[in-house]
Amino acid sequence: MKARSLYYELRLEEAYPLFKETFDSMSVEESCELVEFFSMFIRTLYELGKDEDLKSYRDKLSVIPEKKRTPELDYQVGLSYLTQETADLDRARETFERILFKSHDVNLLARTKMGLSTCYDIISRDWKVCDSIISSINLDGLDPYLLDLVSVWKAKIMRDSGRIEDAERSLGTFLATVKAHFHWHAYLSGQVILGGVYLRQERFDRLLSIIKEVRAYCDRYPLRTIKRQIDHLADQIKGHDRSVSLIWERTRNSSILKYEGKILQLNGDKPWQKLLLSLIREKVLPKQEIIQRLYRRNYRAKKDDKLIYGQLHLLKKQLLKLGFSQKLVTKESFGYRWVPEVSEVGEDVL
Repeated sequence: MKARSLYYELRLEEAYPLFKETFDSMSVEESCELVEFFSMFIRTLYELGKDEDLKSYRDKLSVIPEKKRTPELDYQVGLSYLTQETADLDRARETFERILFKSHDVNLLARTKMGLSTCYDIISRDWKVCDSIISSINLDGLDPYLLDLVSVWKAKIMRDSGRIEDAERSLGTFLATVKAHFHWHAYLSGQVILGGVYLRQERFDRLLSIIKEVRAYCDRYPLRTIKRQIDHLADQIKGHDRSVSLIWERTRNSSILKYEGKILQLNGDKPWQKLLLSLIREKVLPKQEIIQRLYRRNYRAKKDDKLIYGQLHLLKKQLLKLGFSQKLVTKESFGYRWVPEVSEVGEDVL
């Protein structure tokens, strides 16, 4: 289905008419049997703010007698309660709980348990209940899309239970391997949760960097849910905002880094320059990716760790000549994370 590809590419406005044409040609019962696609359609309607369409489908679902509802149809009923403007959490919870006794489909049960966890998270803020539900999800044979969302949920539970460092490590590894243009929902949700980690740690520079990145997606794409979450984070750090000190001017063939009137020309022809540009662009880089980008070969553990460290040392020396002495990177278990806020000027690289 072409609409599915458009959905994953964040081209929701193009996916919408294709989804609508497909599902308008079916009965509601037939639509609900296509759990993955109909769920994407409901999410698309919600993110685009198509509240009238959502209400129409919700009304059609509500008139189907309960005894005729399949587990797949019940899931869409529960989802419709969650996505209405003022969520009906109790009815959503009751509907999701009913499915647990009616279905053995591993993917449907995973979706249902994540929906149920959302209800309990909002109603009671009880991470222990959410942990019990998410931990019960059977990962064997689970769709990769759902595996990603389960990973995000587990990291959220780590954060909410006070295991802040574990949450940061888990999200760092996850976000280094999942990109927004492949799975935007999991990637951006992970970024928002990581932002919550930084908020608790009062690491406002990193939090501001996440807010900037996620807002760039929200400015470019219609993402109502993510926008609300990132705006909520931004509201909590008012007064901690700091001015951007590094300016990155770039064209197709060259880049310039500016700091307090001084200029560093970056042609990308040296390993430390390639590393600097890659860190500014990606924010997080696994060691394997660094070696591929710098030397176009596979990573060789300890030997390459020293090589990467050497290039980071050269990078830091060049920025010190520029007069920039703030911390540049943090070492994570999987690689390195870029720390400073950078103002980008020039061609759009998203």
